[in-house]
Amino acid sequence: MLGKLKYLLRSIILPDRLFLLSKTQQEKTLYLTFDDGPVPGVIERLLDLLDKYQIKVTFFIIGSRAESNPDLLHEIHKRAHTIANHSYSHPAFHKISHTEKIIEIDKTNLIIKQITGKPCTLFRAPHGRWDKRLILTLLLKKITAVHWSRDSQDFLKEPANKIAERLLKQPVKSGDIILFHDDNTRCIDALDILIPQWLAQGYCFSALEHKY
Repeated sequence: MLGKLKYLLRSIILPDRLFLLSKTQQEKTLYLTFDDGPVPGVIERLLDLLDKYQIKVTFFIIGSRAESNPDLLHEIHKRAHTIANHSYSHPAFHKISHTEKIIEIDKTNLIIKQITGKPCTLFRAPHGRWDKRLILTLLLKKITAVHWSRDSQDFLKEPANKIAERLLKQPVKSGDIILFHDDNTRCIDALDILIPQWLAQGYCFSALEHKY
């Protein structure tokens, strides 16, 4: 409860371009986000699913995986999804130095720029581990810190129908930034259940944008 309160206060105090927890808007829009890819054998199926429903999303990629699979990052970029930074090696950010954190961010931004030709101004800390100094540094670098307002909890490795059931029992709301992980296929199977339901409820989907 205390953690949720801290993020709520932070989302109220800090403007969206500094710390994005959810997006306030009148339109019924959801923002699907995926951490930890690109992973061969998963991202191809996921991209096809997104094409099936004609929706755009945001991928928070791990730099080392993008570096090893540049063709996959090219494919994400080619299909007009937003590519964002999720560190180079996904370390525990609360256990490494500030300097090491910035190296992780800068190294991944460079890889994204080299592969796609586009700069990256969105960053999500591994495990959502934020601190004031990190957010201030991101501000100076003109990078938006992006958290989430709904967690699919697909990291629990539960069956896809259970993931979908949990998100349907606790309905999403307009502006929600929804966290999934594209390091396994559970997200694909769960979303093939969820997306038609959300579309039927009148929601549309959008990718987060680079604002700076």
